[in-house]
Amino acid sequence: MVNKIAEGGMATVWKACQEKLDRVVAIKVLLKQADSDQQEYERFIYEARAAASLIHPNIVQVIDAGEHDLFLYYVMEYVPGPTAGDLVDSNGALPEAQALQIGLEVSEALDYAWRDHRVVHCDIKPDNLLLHRNGRTKIADLGLAQVLGSEGVAIEDDMTLGTPNYFPPEQALVEDTLDCRTDMYALGATLYHLGTGSLPFGDMSPEEVASQQVHGQIPSPKEINPKLSYGFCALVERLMAKDQQHRYDGWEDVMADIMRVREGGMIRAPLSGNIRSTVEHTPLPANMNNRGNKIVRKRGARPAGSLNSGGQPIHRTVNVNADALSRTRANLVKEKPANIWPAVLLLTGIATLLYGYTFLF
Repeated sequence: MVNKIAEGGMATVWKACQEKLDRVVAIKVLLKQADSDQQEYERFIYEARAAASLIHPNIVQVIDAGEHDLFLYYVMEYVPGPTAGDLVDSNGALPEAQALQIGLEVSEALDYAWRDHRVVHCDIKPDNLLLHRNGRTKIADLGLAQVLGSEGVAIEDDMTLGTPNYFPPEQALVEDTLDCRTDMYALGATLYHLGTGSLPFGDMSPEEVASQQVHGQIPSPKEINPKLSYGFCALVERLMAKDQQHRYDGWEDVMADIMRVREGGMIRAPLSGNIRSTVEHTPLPANMNNRGNKIVRKRGARPAGSLNSGGQPIHRTVNVNADALSRTRANLVKEKPANIWPAVLLLTGIATLLYGYTFLF
């Protein structure tokens, strides 16, 4: 053992040296002895097995597991670098581009976990996202992970698991409908925290937070951080839809929209005004049109400045048709016909010169 890295309600994580292989590792040790709580014992073993089955560059790899003097532990790769939560605590809101890159890498890992292993993490949050010195994001702590069958999973003993500030209404209500969209909501709450520096419902007790996840709302990200783009706000708003049916159908769609926003565009299908999200709606400025993947000014409208500028958001109501946004740009934008007259005049002049040259000689 070298030093303590972190400590939670269930376990302590240590930095250690694996002497036989001469490498640095991390060891997670269950705080209670194995024979003191059978349920925690089984949950810890399940965590080790679930984590060991996932091999992905954006997931912390489990190396070994065991028991020593009735204390359970498992060994995992050591990730040098802070957590995303550490960065926010130290520096406040992250730049939008950095938050989106973290979100993209997390989405890739969760897509793999869901598609290949039917695993739902159930506790995505900044403190569980380790930022390696090489720039890669790695997901840690699958202690609440659930392996789902075709009909989902029921949480036994009526116990709400996870971190209230990030989990969705169905997790707060201890429903048996958890699936990949549960992690999507938590990713939305994580992006909200990273982009604004504000913890969702951070000034409330855990019980109040759980209730607010079901019934309440938090301010638009742009209201807290005006530098955020409209695309970023729409992405978070959809990820945090109250009803999981109004989130994304799969992680491929989430990743595609993250890349659109990263390139300065808008997500394909923002939530309409009658669909409830935990995040308050961020209306587009009145002099903006949403055409396909890009936000452009209406012809003749006064300039509104950069979408990422520090100006205050304009609170006006606009109607956004989600179906229209999903159509191709070719169906929405009529191309202006090319001006061929310069070419016609040039060819006419050349023909006149050639005719005159032939007549004279």
